[in-house]
Amino acid sequence: MDAVELARKLQEEATCSICLDYFRDPVMTACGHNFCRDCICLSWEKAKGKKGRRKQKGSFPCPECREMSPQRNLRSNRLLTKVAEMARQHLGLQKRDLCQVHQEPLKLFCQEDQSPICVVCRESQKHRPHMVAPVGEAVQEYK
Repeated sequence: MDAVELARKLQEEATCSICLDYFRDPVMTACGHNFCRDCICLSWEKAKGKKGRRKQKGSFPCPECREMSPQRNLRSNRLLTKVAEMARQHLGLQKRDLCQVHQEPLKLFCQEDQSPICVVCRESQKHRPHMVAPVGEAVQEYK
């Protein structure tokens, strides 16, 4: 599995299926699915308005599998909290931030070609004679 695929899978695992954002205060339902605490509570509040769906008082359907889950049985998922935080901090790299040739982060700016490049491109014959600068410095210079 390459780095891009691994990053994509980590991002997917750290994402709430209700809000489609990284988990915030993730909790696990009785059926084993994870959601942000606010998202699942809001989902269950909406389900309260739909009469006849609940079989047991205080139980609501899981948004993933529809299995009934007691609302009071939500368990905090501390490990998933840590995974989501790591993903939030380290997966700022989106596909557009990667070199299309080498799948490496675009950390340098080639001043001659006026384009971002990765460190592997920097060592290629095409860019070796060119002046390059770290992307952050180039951004400040061009502001």
